[in-house]
Amino acid sequence: MKALIVKEVGVLELQDIPEPECRPDEIKVKIAYAGICGTDTVIVEGYFGTVLKPAGIIGRPKINTPIRDDVRIMGAEMRDGIRILGHEASGTIVQIGKEIKGPFKVGQHVAMNYKSTCGACYYCVNGMPHFCERVSPFSGAMAEYSVYRENTVFTLPDNLPLDVGAFLEPLSIAVHSTELGQIKVGDSVIITGGGPIGLLILQLAIKSGASKVLVSEPIPEKRKLAKQLGADVVIDPTKEDLLEKSNALTDGRGFNVCFEVSGKSSVARQLILLAEGDGTIVWVATYPPNDVAVPITYMHSKELTIRNVRPHPHSFPKALQMLPKLDLKSLITVYPFHEAIRAFEAHKRGEGIKIMLQL
Repeated sequence: MKALIVKEVGVLELQDIPEPECRPDEIKVKIAYAGICGTDTVIVEGYFGTVLKPAGIIGRPKINTPIRDDVRIMGAEMRDGIRILGHEASGTIVQIGKEIKGPFKVGQHVAMNYKSTCGACYYCVNGMPHFCERVSPFSGAMAEYSVYRENTVFTLPDNLPLDVGAFLEPLSIAVHSTELGQIKVGDSVIITGGGPIGLLILQLAIKSGASKVLVSEPIPEKRKLAKQLGADVVIDPTKEDLLEKSNALTDGRGFNVCFEVSGKSSVARQLILLAEGDGTIVWVATYPPNDVAVPITYMHSKELTIRNVRPHPHSFPKALQMLPKLDLKSLITVYPFHEAIRAFEAHKRGEGIKIMLQL
């Protein structure tokens, strides 16, 4: 089968490799669409979420640690010595392991979580499975076939297009983010970063009752789409004063809920100054390991709450219910799988909103 391989740091290659075997506790999926995530590009460069062996034991992330022989990469699973990219995907079931107990059938359209929690460690049994100590590896979605544990496979509605289904994983992040933000009817919301997650949060915030939403995004295409999707104010932070525009929208009080999705530490800190008293800040993106330098005295005077976001398995069923309710088609740009390298180059240039590979 064809698969997109991280050959070495900074080098992607389409290779012919053997199809993964479907173990008794796995479901084999013929991949239809695989989305390119912002983390995929930094994974290729060897600077995201590496963890020491043995595979499946998740420790503290070693951000900015280059790929070495003794690590596996979150988001680029090593199977039989080959690192395959991809964690956002949809497809069709082609084989079901004999130990699978759920009502799965060959031919069903599905979307997948890329991590299987153990269900037995301290965190799993205490309601925190997103901190699972024994996450099972996965085989990588940027390949013609991939295999998944039963608890990571979700059946899609019959009338839902498979490209929309491939939004399940990023939508789960947006769902978890908005839950952490605890948006109430009438709240004012700011979103810094108008990429796929930011535009998903925008739609969920409006559906949650936000009355005023500002989106800050430097790329014109993304600003235009944010406005089409319902943002009240859209600004270019490279040319406009974010604080001035925020004060104008909120009568100088600041925002009830602030979502940072750009991945820039300076912006993450800036949101502390843009939050209203008793406001909530949600750092959604991944960030370099430099200090944000949170002004504690200022936070104390405003009684602010700061949350950050990890993928949460409980958000997938909720995201599944929301897939048909959102405008996702307008976010998608499709490249055929044989043009995967060109698709990654386009993603790095900031082109498109959500680039998907069609297999």
